Amino acid sequence: MRMKAAVLYGTRQPLVVEEVELDPPQTGEVLVKMVATGICHSDLHRYTGDAQSQLFPIVLGHEGAGIVQEVGEGVTRFKPGDHVVLTFLPSCGKCRWCHIGHPNKCDLGAHLRDGKMLDGTTRIHGSDGSDIYNFLFNSTFAEYSVAPEASLVPVPEHVPLEKVCLFGCGFTTGFGTATNKLNIRPGETVTIVGCGGLGLAATQGANISGAGKIIAVDIHPEKLEMAKKFGATHTVQNKHNVDEVIEQIMDITWGLGTDYSMEFVGFDQSDETLDIAFKAIRKGGTMCMIGVGAHDKRTLPIDPFTLTIYRKKITGVLFGESQFQTDIPRYVSLFEQGQINLDDMITRELSLEQINEGFEAVLAGNKVARQVIRYG
Repeated sequence: MRMKAAVLYGTRQPLVVEEVELDPPQTGEVLVKMVATGICHSDLHRYTGDAQSQLFPIVLGHEGAGIVQEVGEGVTRFKPGDHVVLTFLPSCGKCRWCHIGHPNKCDLGAHLRDGKMLDGTTRIHGSDGSDIYNFLFNSTFAEYSVAPEASLVPVPEHVPLEKVCLFGCGFTTGFGTATNKLNIRPGETVTIVGCGGLGLAATQGANISGAGKIIAVDIHPEKLEMAKKFGATHTVQNKHNVDEVIEQIMDITWGLGTDYSMEFVGFDQSDETLDIAFKAIRKGGTMCMIGVGAHDKRTLPIDPFTLTIYRKKITGVLFGESQFQTDIPRYVSLFEQGQINLDDMITRELSLEQINEGFEAVLAGNKVARQVIRYG
């Protein structure tokens, strides 16, 4: 079938919105008519060339929601008309990780960066018949997506897909880090470094968990104002002076430091932001690394002496340690109850033709929390 998609042909080249050909769903796959998709920084990593895998041409996008149009052979969980959220991590339900309750470590994730579907072939093609790579099995910057059944989560028909699409990646990553990985108890304290979409979701997670002090750190005053709206009790502007930031955090916590810290920035700023996150936690505190680091970075700005003597803990977190087939429906319920705020997470809505404007807004750093592309 013919459809409109935003195709990236090279590093930092403007995305081209054009007609492409989409194959029908194969065994175990589902065709979804996209209703909305978020613009996530993971998409920007491919655009800027920060990510190790540089496959072109490619249709990006992985944080989407839509309506099932057709199912391939062997699909039993979905039928045409079902409303779904697409996630970038499929869960097979069969491997060791799925069986021990860690579907976000599913063995299918080994193929995430291949640019192809699980059978090793592509579904999107150019007008000349050439293959166009897929992104994280979803490629939601297009009017339709063919995705593995294992990447879809059903949601009720009455919930707004243009909002719950955020559960497909960013919101679940941030919120889940606070509520799943850390399991923050009432009264505990947390430092959140980086107040983009993930950091703001983590702020909501810390708030709903009853954290006593939620300290938001960012270089942009606009982002800190956003953080207050989602529950941050204190804000600290990082003016690229780590000692100054830590001094303020220590003042807020009576010289103790916070029980936890979460770093959502990564890449070029990671030495500075990881330094802040490590120094912000108390003795025995836990620091979470969520921001994706540059593929060629091999060192961390961590003092081994302090790590040992103060028994601090550092851990990596993927997708908020979420069990997405159960967590996303739970988040939908919290959204319906008004305990999760998605309305204010969405700074602006765009058409697919405005996608390059959306990318520039993300790169500017201070303008948006999350942007959502709406399809007609």
